[in-house]
Amino acid sequence: MRVAMLSGPDGPRRPDAWHRAAATVADVVELVTVGSLSTPPLPGLPFAGRDERSPHRYEIEAAHGGRNRPATAAVGQRVTAGRMEAVLRVETSECGAIDVLHGHAPGAAGQLPWLSKVTGIPYVLSEHDRRWLGHPTRPLPGLLDRRRAARLYREAAAILPVSDLLLARLGELGLPGRHLLVSHPVDTEALPDVPARARIRQDPVRIVAAGPLVGNEGWDVLADAFAEALGKDARLRLRIIGDGPGLGAVREHLRRAGTGGAAVLTGDLGRKETLHALAHADLFVDPRHVSGFGTTALDALCCGTPVVGSRTGALPELVGGDGGILVPPADPHALALALVEAAAELTRRQPAALADRTRRHFGPDAVGARLAAVYTEASGRA
Repeated sequence: MRVAMLSGPDGPRRPDAWHRAAATVADVVELVTVGSLSTPPLPGLPFAGRDERSPHRYEIEAAHGGRNRPATAAVGQRVTAGRMEAVLRVETSECGAIDVLHGHAPGAAGQLPWLSKVTGIPYVLSEHDRRWLGHPTRPLPGLLDRRRAARLYREAAAILPVSDLLLARLGELGLPGRHLLVSHPVDTEALPDVPARARIRQDPVRIVAAGPLVGNEGWDVLADAFAEALGKDARLRLRIIGDGPGLGAVREHLRRAGTGGAAVLTGDLGRKETLHALAHADLFVDPRHVSGFGTTALDALCCGTPVVGSRTGALPELVGGDGGILVPPADPHALALALVEAAAELTRRQPAALADRTRRHFGPDAVGARLAAVYTEASGRA
């Protein structure tokens, strides 16, 4: 089985994790759209390059057609798809035919139908787009976008929503196609060891939140919730990892809420440093109103760190019955009570067992097994 995996600036969030999962059951060719090449161009294809250390990983310069002008954007996507088709011709001539195209929405949605049509290769689409969940901060796609999605879905061999919530929502909206749940995988090789945790009741309770600091992401809810929780449990300490245009507003909201030195903003960290922070935290908090999945919450659980957050995205299936506490979105009082309750339960938690359960269920082998069934059916090998 040979699979071409499409990725780019618009997703998926963790392409390496998807590659590792797919590579457990197939030979994977990576087609990565970029703004400009960082690899040597292929002979005769100045818009495409190949990584010399990974000869089945190709960079393809995206043809920009204007993000806010649908007609020219469609032309840009068509040109990009044509460049992908040229790269696939090279790969096929060297190593054999591709059986399945695997793209991720919203990033690859514009290229897949045309690429599939000209190559004759069936495609599957992983759906991550949280706009389908609907929320005042992120309205549902309009009628035109829904019609485009319906055409995209109808021509796909399978649509793979990454959470139960997305799976249910696509059905409620009446979007066509075969919908199969395939969760976002975690790259277990990138995870740190689960640290030993010996606590006494007086120890500070280290809470980490992480994500882009932009508007309408629930940071105001977290600030109010943490201030209320701090009034009930003075051991609580909050560290927010992230950067963005909302940094000043988040800092000001924390100041007005009266959190003092108990809450700090540390700016952006690299993935390795963020994983270290998650592994050594006592709790991870995700205050977002709406989420397509929750990859940072997944990382936290894989490190044995319980999650307190909004009941959205994949958090219900990630957290399960032993991974933390979930509350309705945009409810600072409920979130505050959950933080206090989770802090009180820390001595009864079993971090190693939580990490092991999460890594097994969302690791490359588990997700790869689900992809194997999808790829086999899509390619007609079933």
